[in-house]
Amino acid sequence: MKFLYFPGCSLKNYAKKYEDSALAVAKHFGIELIELKRWNCCGVVYSLASDSVFHCIGAVRDLIRAQEQVGETGNDKLVTLCSMCYQVLASVNHRLANDPSALETLNRFMDEEEDYLGTIEVTHFLTVLRDYVGFDKIREEVKRELADLRVAPYYGCMLVRPKEVAIDDPEEPVILEQLIESLGAYPIDYPFRTECCGSYNVVVNKEVVKTRVLRIISPLFRARADIIVTVCPLCTFNLEYGMKLASRQLHGKKIPVVYFTELLAFALGLDNVLDKTTLEIFKKYM
Repeated sequence: MKFLYFPGCSLKNYAKKYEDSALAVAKHFGIELIELKRWNCCGVVYSLASDSVFHCIGAVRDLIRAQEQVGETGNDKLVTLCSMCYQVLASVNHRLANDPSALETLNRFMDEEEDYLGTIEVTHFLTVLRDYVGFDKIREEVKRELADLRVAPYYGCMLVRPKEVAIDDPEEPVILEQLIESLGAYPIDYPFRTECCGSYNVVVNKEVVKTRVLRIISPLFRARADIIVTVCPLCTFNLEYGMKLASRQLHGKKIPVVYFTELLAFALGLDNVLDKTTLEIFKKYM
């Protein structure tokens, strides 16, 4: 199976281990992720203003790049890993599919690009694992027993909002829990798994992030969570940094945060793509 792949900026930088583990997992299951040529930043934040057509330009250029390369995969699917990239690309795509005038305006403005035809389907790597690999197949490939591992799935807000582009039920998503169960680990149910971590407030108001993170993780200490699994580089950073900011309130305690692809890689025995720190986190609970 081949899919076009949009990495986004953070996966080529501080979240490189997210990409490395995802590519290794994909290869293990016979999936080839073909990176877009000449991709650019998606725009990071989707504008909610109804008249803000030109804020879509960055995302549309990436959708055009995907359109140019569909012949390499034989399908029209564009896979993402970062949940913010997914939300922006999918939301822009959804808007243009339902607003022909906006699509026409953008195509006329970008006169040096080929017209975007609206034929690309933006999807997330989690849904590829569910729909094209299958959790039953993943269960068969597990090499390590993870029955003693208590995992807290953290969706954040971008993968499940707005409902038009959500990869699962916005209020009661289950895709991460199903993945965790397929690995033999125990998914912890807690109330704040889809709440915002504070997002870009970490730049301008760190107290917001500290407050949000305390709210999110407080139940996890009572639930004896061993690790938190995430799908977003910014969520990962905020959860780790928020625990550091709240060190006094937490009495120095913290819960390790890893990407779901790192957990997958460990369960599948793909240790060579995991850094030393991540391996130590997992092996502590084996």
